[in-house]
Amino acid sequence: MTTSSPSFALVTIADRRTYWVGGQRQALIAGANETGGRYALSHSTIAVGGGAAQHRHGREAEAFYVLSGQLHFSVVGEPTMNLLPGTFLHLEPGLDYRFEAVGPAPAEVLILYAPAGLERLIEAAGIADPADSERSRHAAVRSVEEAETLKAAARAYGVIYARSPKP
Repeated sequence: MTTSSPSFALVTIADRRTYWVGGQRQALIAGANETGGRYALSHSTIAVGGGAAQHRHGREAEAFYVLSGQLHFSVVGEPTMNLLPGTFLHLEPGLDYRFEAVGPAPAEVLILYAPAGLERLIEAAGIADPADSERSRHAAVRSVEEAETLKAAARAYGVIYARSPKP
């Protein structure tokens, strides 16, 4: 994690690094280098039916701001929440949760991680989003097929996924 904080950081859309992670298109807007390690920010596009399996973060607080679409969001021990555009949700580290985009259109969400660091998992385990749409669709499918690889890599970043029930 960076110890010095830049006085300011300007990140243009051309500077974003975009990856497919478990079927989500994650555009990394800012990370440790831009924020002195204080937080990371991504713009996630989640296809209807996509989302994240039950997991928890051991290091980061996480916040979600829904730009469009809707998410069904479940925090263990709490009633399921329906996050609509304009909804903000903050989670402290250690809470088990899961979410799913429920449509009718994909969900677009700003996700803030504090402190920064989780963007390194996205870069390490994600699949770089190719520039052309056909190759991007293949990367999206591959990211779903390789979700177990992501889950295994996540442990090194303090993210623990719940065990899937045996069939």
